[in-house]
Amino acid sequence: MVGTHLVILVHGVWGNSSHLSYLEKTINEEIKPLNGEKLHVHKTGSHSGYLTYDGIDVNGKRITDEILQQTNDLNLQGDKVIKISIIGYSLGGLISRYAIGILQSKNYFENIEPINFVTFCTPHIGVSNPQTHNFSVRLYNNIAPYFLAITGSQFFLKDKVGEFHKPLLVWMADQNSKFYQALSKFKYKSLYANVVNDKRCSWFTSSISFDDPVNSMYNKSPKNIQCEYIKGYEPNLIDISKPLHFIQRDNKQIEDYPITTKSSIVRFFWKTINWIKLLSSIAIYTPFWALSFLISSIIQRIKLSSRLRKFNNDSNNKLNHLYEYNEDTSLLTDLNNKLEDEQETLVEDMYNAMNFKIRYSKIFPKIKLDSNQLFIVEKLNTIKWNKYPIILRHTGATHAAAIVRHADPNFDEGKVVVRHFIEKVFKLD
Repeated sequence: MVGTHLVILVHGVWGNSSHLSYLEKTINEEIKPLNGEKLHVHKTGSHSGYLTYDGIDVNGKRITDEILQQTNDLNLQGDKVIKISIIGYSLGGLISRYAIGILQSKNYFENIEPINFVTFCTPHIGVSNPQTHNFSVRLYNNIAPYFLAITGSQFFLKDKVGEFHKPLLVWMADQNSKFYQALSKFKYKSLYANVVNDKRCSWFTSSISFDDPVNSMYNKSPKNIQCEYIKGYEPNLIDISKPLHFIQRDNKQIEDYPITTKSSIVRFFWKTINWIKLLSSIAIYTPFWALSFLISSIIQRIKLSSRLRKFNNDSNNKLNHLYEYNEDTSLLTDLNNKLEDEQETLVEDMYNAMNFKIRYSKIFPKIKLDSNQLFIVEKLNTIKWNKYPIILRHTGATHAAAIVRHADPNFDEGKVVVRHFIEKVFKLD
């Protein structure tokens, strides 16, 4: 019987399996298994499109079912699964962390060795803006979750699970949880994090960091990043062992307005322009998408309730046992692509409009994580991660470009990131 290394690729919010086609193609072409083993790559598809609204937990269960089905099918055809690696992109990284917790509870890893767990641009500690002292930021943190339904509340740490009534992402980082235990079992844990132009997965959350030395929440210019690169992958893979920080060089992006009556008028003018840009992106620039998105959101809310009712009525989908606290436990097409990019642009424009004053200042406030975020960072960093900062210059859509989400000549630098993943990160044993 031939041994098989099962590789699972998990896409993110609003996504579909095609988002990971370039990664799948490169793995199949460039990685050659040793000792007669086989490599089987599977892109998950049970949580595509608006199904990503249903929650990290529900989608984690769907992905688990796919993994178990793939494992069973391969075993039946004589390709016994002996190893597993999981690569999660964006929300897919969180869904993957949930899925391996379920696998842990089913003793999946007793006979199958967990090798690689890798995330690309995943918001490990949520996506809420940590500048909670600012009214606009608080407004953003309370409005934005509604665009993503249940998943949105989990993204912004506004949900509660288990007897401890803490957000799901907090429990997933707790050393007593199945999720933490499963993550610890993987031989290699690695993550990739953008340092510019990825507001939904800013540096502090995608790199599981207490601070944000590159001002990723506000800076939009790669010119302002002081760093050194990993040899052979210049100028896209940053060497995190060397100094990495923000130095303002691009004066066109950020201006320092003195506090005068004249500058107040100028600031009010540009702030108004930002809000016009936001409203235009919704009602003028992308009228088809804006209308379809609003209608779809209402329809999907109705469908979501029906889906979750059906999901929860199935006894095989019960997840409560994953929240038991045991103190004795040890440690598509071009159009579709355009619409997906516009969805991300809307969130970006909303963020920019609400944070105009800070964004156009030379003085950046330090991020201020809340107690839940601090807990997640502390606990997840007790697990050894190989961390790789990414800097992409040819596009503002760095979140999509990092894994070459679709064919776009401006995503060419993402191919360097994928090459690094293939050559330096993915291990066969």
